[in-house]
Amino acid sequence: MIPVIRRSSGTSTISSISSFVFRYSGYFTFVLVALYFSVRSPAFLTLKNVLNILLQSSALGIIACGMTAVIIGGGNHVIRGGIDLSLGNNLALNAAITAALISHGYSLWAAAGAALLSSVVVGVINAFAIVKLKFIPLLGTLSVMYILQGVQLLITNNKVISISEPTLNLIANGAFLHIPVPVWMFLIVGAMAYVLFNHTVFGNWVYAVGGNPEAARAAGVHVNLTLALTYIIASITAFIASLIIVARLSGTVTGIGDIMLLDILLAGLMSAVFSKLSVPNMAGAVLSALFVGMLSNGFTLINVPTYWVFAIKGALILVAVAITTTQQRRVKPHV
Repeated sequence: MIPVIRRSSGTSTISSISSFVFRYSGYFTFVLVALYFSVRSPAFLTLKNVLNILLQSSALGIIACGMTAVIIGGGNHVIRGGIDLSLGNNLALNAAITAALISHGYSLWAAAGAALLSSVVVGVINAFAIVKLKFIPLLGTLSVMYILQGVQLLITNNKVISISEPTLNLIANGAFLHIPVPVWMFLIVGAMAYVLFNHTVFGNWVYAVGGNPEAARAAGVHVNLTLALTYIIASITAFIASLIIVARLSGTVTGIGDIMLLDILLAGLMSAVFSKLSVPNMAGAVLSALFVGMLSNGFTLINVPTYWVFAIKGALILVAVAITTTQQRRVKPHV
């Protein structure tokens, strides 16, 4: 008769607590950071500042949904996993095109249409390089990132472009039910992305392709088309976010893509932390964008130097990857 080995209740309890902490670590961190800033600065939890955090997070939150779509579809492999490093400069290029055309007398709709077309073309180029030419996403989108940076500088001549356009002014300064227009744009895009990836067949396909492309192909999923569409969706979010940037800046400035890239990566990667299974998800992308916005706002209120802010954000990327990897090892069935 084979003896049955039972784990002690103490070991089981510790394991359960550890699993619980890992599973909800993102939420715990969000609450603790919010409490820390509220103690250090009485102005942090005021209604005005909360709306300001939402406003500051709006463009990032929209494009973070795009980055998360790419991460979901490409999988989480350290080297070959889904990522789009060109998203920041795609946004910057869209902003440059929109601002430059308006400054030359074109209407907002013509300028925005040209920017949208440009953004989709960038998404198609990324998709073609990764799906057809089999480029590693990290390297393929890095190459496109530098190309877009050069094109953007060529369009702006490395100068600030200032514009004034009624609809953009409305986006920048308007509000509905006392909530700024960019926040409404963020909420709408976030809700649409959540429904698309959590309650549609396409969303199931994307998760299947990212989880196991061979199994997805065997199940009848068009793997290449599904993966390509994630890059195009990401490019569309870059276009929408660029409208908010152009509206709030009343034009465009050089280097905005490089400035936003770290935050985009942080929000996309941290989306997995806000998940019981530690997988990238749209609700997590929204929360991650708000978390990044809260960090920037809170550090400003308590006068933390900028270099510390960048260091902490970089450390958070490492923590997000470590927590995600650890949790996935925990839930992975043993052979």
